[in-house]
Amino acid sequence: MNLDTDILEKIMPTIKNSHQQHSLQNAINIGFPTMKQEEWKYTYYNKILQQGFSFKTAEHTQTSSITKEFIDANATSSNRIVFINGIFHNEFSSLVNHPKINFWNSNNATESNTVEFLVEINNALSTDGIFLEIGDHVIVDEPIEIFYLSDNNQAIINLKNKIIVGKNAQVKFAEYAINTQQAPTYNNIVTSINVAENANVEFYKIQDGGAGFYSTDNTFVQQAAKSVCNITTLSLSGEIIRNVLQFDINGERAAAHMNGLYLLQQNEHVDNRTLVNHNVANCESFELYKGILGGTSTGVFNGKIVVKQAAQKTNAFQSNRNLMLSNDANIYTKPQLEIFADDVKCSHGATSSQIEDSELFYLQARGIGKTTARGLLVFAFGEEIVEMIKPEALKIRMEKRIAELLNIEF
Repeated sequence: MNLDTDILEKIMPTIKNSHQQHSLQNAINIGFPTMKQEEWKYTYYNKILQQGFSFKTAEHTQTSSITKEFIDANATSSNRIVFINGIFHNEFSSLVNHPKINFWNSNNATESNTVEFLVEINNALSTDGIFLEIGDHVIVDEPIEIFYLSDNNQAIINLKNKIIVGKNAQVKFAEYAINTQQAPTYNNIVTSINVAENANVEFYKIQDGGAGFYSTDNTFVQQAAKSVCNITTLSLSGEIIRNVLQFDINGERAAAHMNGLYLLQQNEHVDNRTLVNHNVANCESFELYKGILGGTSTGVFNGKIVVKQAAQKTNAFQSNRNLMLSNDANIYTKPQLEIFADDVKCSHGATSSQIEDSELFYLQARGIGKTTARGLLVFAFGEEIVEMIKPEALKIRMEKRIAELLNIEF
């Protein structure tokens, strides 16, 4: 498919919402991403569109073979929000009944004026999404699980989510992207999370779409004073996955934690881009992304920390570590710091290495076969990220899934 904005102009008359019309026009003005742009230097967006995905609203009447039994088998909590082929399914969803928890599905279309093509496309063409408000002082014991399920959808799935977490509230989210039929599927998801004063939010993104799965995910976090927000992203299988994660730390004594693991064994492509804006003093951010790359896969990491002049006493740490399993795999990593304050503690770094022969020898000398020993060493490398998952049921499930992908027993 040629990257021509004519295909967007043709669908303009079908959009009735003025906010969405405005966003579509913005997208047309910005133009499709190309590898000539620095932000897209290593990710070829046209390769996604070459799969034949269409820029149009998904049909609400589309049939699906996904069953409740399938969802039950993949869930770890009774709190579930289920989307199938871009449409919310109430009959498969359930959420704790609480007077201070408000939820409805909505495309959340708002006046948008960004310079990001995919954010504008999402706002213009979103079919559905989440509006969820957790009231002040609410503690949600069980994780809220969000399922993005696909089983044969040729339209781009655009979901737009807005999550508001009140003062002193505590909540965990687990978000799953699963492609059940291995047919080409493309999710373009935008999520905004507002974390109020002294609130605590944990968010786990599990991307396991398998062959034919394409994803562009933009998540924007706003943090108030003394809040804590942890986001962990596991990219386990898919064709092309691009994650953009932006934190704006706007209140003192707030803490942000970003962790990621990408497991690439064949020709997968995963692009992680993070931005942390430290806008006020006395805050901290910690970031650790680890990659396992084999075959002819490609990993991209671009992490940027910006410490504004007012953000004195900032602690910010960023690290990207990669384990290369093949001479044909590629990693492009670029950690960045922009510091405009003079009383800070900041560091960043990136490494890439291979499995040491001495480590293999150590395990083989104890009767473990070479293939199994190699798998155990790779598993141990990624386990540092998985151990950060606090819901025990989810952590065990992810350990089992990673062991399965590495062909070792767990």
